[in-house]
Amino acid sequence: MSGLMKNMELLFEMPVFFTEGRGKTLKSFGTFPEQESPFTHAAFLVDLLLKRAEQQKLPVMYKDEYEVFFLCVKGKEGFYLTGPVCTEKMDFARLHSFYKSYGIAVKEEKHPVKTVLSRIATFAAVIYELENGITEDIETILNVNGITKEELTGREIDKVTLEMQTADDEICHHTYLEECYIMECIREGKPEEARNRADAPAGDTGILSPKKANHYKNLAIAAVAISTREAIKGGVSPAKAYYLSDVFINRIDLCTNLEELEGYSKKIIYEFAKLVAETKKEKVASGYTEQCKEYIAKHYHNKIYLENIAEAIGISQGHLSRTFRKEMGMSIQDYIQKFRIERAANLLKYSEAGLTEISDYLCFHSQSHFGCVFKQYMHMTPKQYRDAYKEKEFRSK
Repeated sequence: MSGLMKNMELLFEMPVFFTEGRGKTLKSFGTFPEQESPFTHAAFLVDLLLKRAEQQKLPVMYKDEYEVFFLCVKGKEGFYLTGPVCTEKMDFARLHSFYKSYGIAVKEEKHPVKTVLSRIATFAAVIYELENGITEDIETILNVNGITKEELTGREIDKVTLEMQTADDEICHHTYLEECYIMECIREGKPEEARNRADAPAGDTGILSPKKANHYKNLAIAAVAISTREAIKGGVSPAKAYYLSDVFINRIDLCTNLEELEGYSKKIIYEFAKLVAETKKEKVASGYTEQCKEYIAKHYHNKIYLENIAEAIGISQGHLSRTFRKEMGMSIQDYIQKFRIERAANLLKYSEAGLTEISDYLCFHSQSHFGCVFKQYMHMTPKQYRDAYKEKEFRSK
């Protein structure tokens, strides 16, 4: 895991630290200078993040008074901390105050990595999946941490685009938008387009190791991790996606041919996109039900109308309703309610969100309506459920 974390640090340009828990030693993975990190100097920051991570199953995204983000992800054997990272440029005075507040005394006060919220959340999600084997939506992670969809506006992408056009003096790394395009091609099952978009000079990826062979091995492993996640989002079953992941990682590990290693990343991206394309082709006839479930999974926090689902899938409302009921044993509306209640149960267990917030987010008519439907499925009120299960989840070990 140590080698993979170093690769992730370089890929996302964010330092990562590990600790087994509060009061335990904080370990750096060595890619970035420890003496420049707030984690090294400010024990209170580490303690704050660990406390929150103990009470919240999903990754913690904490924003301090300078609007700088720090992340904490709970793994199988401890906690991963990363930061600082920000979404807005700090002026000299604020940057100096930031360093001073965390007790960092260095000759050069470097500005934290600047990126967009979705990229920060993606980094947390990737570490969470690598450690726990669970894929979690970025939107859910943001929501659990009290970050609203309104903060994820198109202006973020516009700013990234502008900075890419004007930052001629910066090191040429894969940009956020380029990564998004490639991941989108994998999710949508467009292998040729994915391979073409990935056909960039190797130098754009940064130097992942002073040894050329190790550089390409590390780059390929990172491509496997990200491609696996996107393939699952695109509809591939986790079993198939992880099987292909294991095949590639074993091949990479055994490969000694430098020319072959150099092309592995593009091959990996192509093969995962191809797997998504093949999976999508298999979705016929009874696949309407799966497509309906996918639509609900993407839009459950908005109002969902049968006519919109049918239009998105490309069949009549009547045909869709009959097919869904026959295969699922319930109506589409009942499935939507059940799906939302399952999401509500997760939020009650793993977040501090209030009942009104959860009710509004999941698109119930009112808090009382939410309470009635929740009790119908879970046989207890939302408050009783939180009292019964939240304590069990977060009891100190």
